[in-house]
Amino acid sequence: MDAELTYDELKLLRALNRTVDDSLEESLKERESLQQTFKRLFPVLMELLNAKGAVVNTLDEELAQATYHHGDFGGVFPGTFLEASRWGVRKLTNGDTFVSQVLDLVGHPVGAMGLLFAGDRTADAPKLGRILDTIAEELDTVLASIQTASEKQGLLVNINHSLSNRVFETGMDGAVRALCEKVKVPGFLLMYRDAVESGALHYRSYKYGQLEFSSNGTRDPQLDAAVRSHGQNLILPHDQKLKEALGNRKAVETVLISGVAESHALGKIMVWSGGEGFSAYTMDLLRLLGSTLSQRLIDYNRERIHLSQFFSGKTIDELLRDPDYERNYLKPRAEEVGILFADINGFTRICEQVLERPERIGKFVDDWSEEAVRILHRHGGVFDKMVGDCVIGLWGPPFFKDDGPSRAGAAIKAAIEIQRFTRDTMSAHPEVSRLSEILQLPGLGVAIGVNLTPSFCGLFGPNRNYTSFSTGMNQTARLQSLGSFRETLVMDSAKTAVEKSSDPELKALRFGPVVETPVKNVAQPLRYFKLLE
Repeated sequence: MDAELTYDELKLLRALNRTVDDSLEESLKERESLQQTFKRLFPVLMELLNAKGAVVNTLDEELAQATYHHGDFGGVFPGTFLEASRWGVRKLTNGDTFVSQVLDLVGHPVGAMGLLFAGDRTADAPKLGRILDTIAEELDTVLASIQTASEKQGLLVNINHSLSNRVFETGMDGAVRALCEKVKVPGFLLMYRDAVESGALHYRSYKYGQLEFSSNGTRDPQLDAAVRSHGQNLILPHDQKLKEALGNRKAVETVLISGVAESHALGKIMVWSGGEGFSAYTMDLLRLLGSTLSQRLIDYNRERIHLSQFFSGKTIDELLRDPDYERNYLKPRAEEVGILFADINGFTRICEQVLERPERIGKFVDDWSEEAVRILHRHGGVFDKMVGDCVIGLWGPPFFKDDGPSRAGAAIKAAIEIQRFTRDTMSAHPEVSRLSEILQLPGLGVAIGVNLTPSFCGLFGPNRNYTSFSTGMNQTARLQSLGSFRETLVMDSAKTAVEKSSDPELKALRFGPVVETPVKNVAQPLRYFKLLE
């Protein structure tokens, strides 16, 4: 075919190449849309080629089919000329000539283009074909790059939409599926830190976009072993232990961070192929996913940290599985609630005579209250707040699945364990041992009050703290203040409730005689029992 080229035609093709190239370059420089690009290109093409019309069918920036055209097509929609199955040069019924071809880049179709000429030009078919080839060589690359960018943007939107799901795991599964619908990803692993439980790692592992293993579902023995052996070192940059746990697959890793330092690593993505590696396109998508996922993990951790002020990790997991958990479980509601107030005996004297310095007082309270709250959580309780050295716990919230006897029983069990922990463990604290010697005391103790009472529980205030309001809360505070050294006092309502329980541990509890004590600002005397060891 090259032998058929004349000098004039060669000049035309070179001029055509420069014209298309210059026009497209100017459009790119001006950041014009496809509509503006073809509005710039078509008139100069038609003038140079003495054509009646030009038309291109392709995907627009929103990845929707669009037809761009210019010129006189005799009142017929130009796109219909490109819908025919015949490509090349053909004579139309009105006597004009239409030449068309598919636009593609390395075999990947990106659209179709056609030129309309006046009269019968079928004798010039080879020449018209070369003209269209010259234009297509320039258009193919531009349209492919626009479509690729649009696909990336569309995928990013889908990933963001998936990750916006209030249930993090569901959102993560959707994001990986969206990625794998666009590119072939045989294996994908996300491993991330628990924002609440220090040192804990979670993971989700996928095979061709489908969840295969997870730390809260079907577990992977190899990953579990790696977590036990190496802990959070697995998610640090350049650490090879995670890759070794995956069988030293040829994998690409992305570390998810909340800051610039390695110590702020939130997690790590590991992606592996069938051995042939990944294209630049896929690598770009993985970087986009990593960036988006980092921000989602930051938000997810912030949510978990806020909830951890009140709830155990198990309760948080259950809450976050419901995308509308705040309305369904944390909205203020009136329920019968088990309540516990636990206060260190003689704390003022301990501070004045032994601890003295504020930092030592703070450390002592931290040591005691941290374990006291763990005990509340272990028995299904909610940590309401701490007032001075007094820890307050609630039973029933946030799901209210159990009954009154169960709530009162769990509160009493927690009280027993807090008493034992304070007596046996905290009494061995060096500062407490010194105080015991000075004041001739048997160690440290707490006074605890337990109640079962109607209360109004939920998130309140600008800081959205989970707490409870009722006269019963005030009564429990007064009850606790009546307790002496290592005493647990149980309100009549709580004792009556646990007597209905079939739990052997609760049925074995022993109580002293009923006591009635008038207290300030409470209409009726408090009616309670001392829990006996």
